[in-house]
Amino acid sequence: MRPMHLMAALAAAMILTGPASAGERYETRQIAVPAAGLDLSTEAGIDILAARIDYAVKRMCGSDRRCRDGAWESTEWQVDRMIRKARAWRRLADERAAQLRACRERCSRPAAWYAPPPPPGGVTAVVVRN
Repeated sequence: MRPMHLMAALAAAMILTGPASAGERYETRQIAVPAAGLDLSTEAGIDILAARIDYAVKRMCGSDRRCRDGAWESTEWQVDRMIRKARAWRRLADERAAQLRACRERCSRPAAWYAPPPPPGGVTAVVVRN
């Protein structure tokens, strides 16, 4: 069971913020970095997100080092939260897959397919009324 659809539900975008360099004045700029569709429970997904963030930081800050540092810092808590959620969903999916493997055929059939338990005492009575 791949939780890719769960990853899409995690977050549509991260907000990247950074200071605008204008002397003593401090402004906040934001760029949405899409994270939907990435499996952040894997290193590959995390690497793709980091590349997207890096591209957004370069676009927003250019060569301003202070701006870049602030922008990267603003993403840390967001990325950490998204990774923790993704890994928790992955653990749940793995546990559920293990449960399904353990019970195999019995768990995949609807309850109506199971025969009812025999009546106590071994006597069966069928009453039909019109």
